[in-house]
Amino acid sequence: MAEKKDAVKTVPNSEINFKANPERKSAIDEQSNIIADDVKIRDDDEYIIFHSEGGHGKQILATAVIRAIKKKYPKKKIVWTTSWDGPAFYNPNIFRFYTLNHVQYFFTDYIKEDTKILRQEVYFTEDHIMNRKHITESWCDMFDIPYDGYKPEIYLNPREIEIARDKIKPDGRPIMLLQTHGGGGNQYSKKSWYRDLPIEIAQKLVNYFAKSYRILHIRNGDQPALQNVEILNLPHRELYAVFPLSAKRIFIDSFAQHVAAALGLQSTVLWVGNKPEVFGYPEHINILPNAQYTRELTKFSYLDKFSIDGQIQQFPYDTVNLFDINEIIEAVNRQK
Repeated sequence: MAEKKDAVKTVPNSEINFKANPERKSAIDEQSNIIADDVKIRDDDEYIIFHSEGGHGKQILATAVIRAIKKKYPKKKIVWTTSWDGPAFYNPNIFRFYTLNHVQYFFTDYIKEDTKILRQEVYFTEDHIMNRKHITESWCDMFDIPYDGYKPEIYLNPREIEIARDKIKPDGRPIMLLQTHGGGGNQYSKKSWYRDLPIEIAQKLVNYFAKSYRILHIRNGDQPALQNVEILNLPHRELYAVFPLSAKRIFIDSFAQHVAAALGLQSTVLWVGNKPEVFGYPEHINILPNAQYTRELTKFSYLDKFSIDGQIQQFPYDTVNLFDINEIIEAVNRQK
């Protein structure tokens, strides 16, 4: 299948080279001069500090909020402090970005009388806890920012895609991307029933699609492995750049589905605990479990019914066969 180049937001090489070599003004075009001039700190600059913590996928979602902030405050420069900076590169709405705990001279550079600071946690808002609307809308409402839609943004440069192609070494077979497990290093277990795809179902899907696709399994080295796949574990920017090279995608409620949405790549997303209306995208083909709760242990629950870490004692089903394999196969086959 041909790469979906028209779906990927890229930046011209001239802009990238200028950012890396600002002394080469005479060698680049006028647009790059404007962009480079815009990253300088001036005494009369007005700033918005946008602070977001949490997982990788949440930081991708945050780019939709940043777009809305920029529309409300077009003259202010947005400085983003984030736990994952991969989504920030080349974003035209972001003046500068910093990872948490790497903010040297931040106060001196940005904290002034007219600086606006947006540092609140959307997960603690009533609208989000009650699942009333998409998380990006709850996020905007929390800051009294007009909502500008849920669509996140990721920008790649052509060299990133070229290097990604070199890393995966295409062999002529169409590529399928698969993510079955998410979560960070402090997760309760390497498996979370709340959002991970049961390994039994994942292997059945691989066995079916391995006849037609080269399957690249997005996972950390300590997460459950599958047979007949290749592990895909790259730095995040390089990983993003693999997505446009793929023909089909099967994901869970984790960062990969957000990357695909940002790049305009329809995917099949399997939901166990969270709701696609809150964390997902209607452009994807979203599949819910066909099993029903038979128990609900809420002894450990505070504001959420279940923990995303997936405490084993809270598993509410009597089966691990939560999805109809044929429904998933049909959904993958009709991906655009």
